[in-house]
Amino acid sequence: MLILTDIASLKREGDNFMFFDNISGSIYKLNELSYEILSLCDGKNTNEDILLKITKEFDVTMQEAKKDFETLIRALLDKKYIYDNEC
Repeated sequence: MLILTDIASLKREGDNFMFFDNISGSIYKLNELSYEILSLCDGKNTNEDILLKITKEFDVTMQEAKKDFETLIRALLDKKYIYDNEC
């Protein structure tokens, strides 16, 4: 299960979705799908749970959801913004 680390945080203001690097102060604008994926990285949802929720909420295929999920997660794992507590 994936967990957002303390060095990162999310914020939603209306239709704006932001990701903060709490160490460097960098701010990244997210699309709604990326925001939802990251908000589900709470240590309670499995990767499969997240994918199922995304396919239902955004009406995308599992293949589309997996592609977006894997791209986002791989990048954030590399930067240590999230970690996988199953490893």
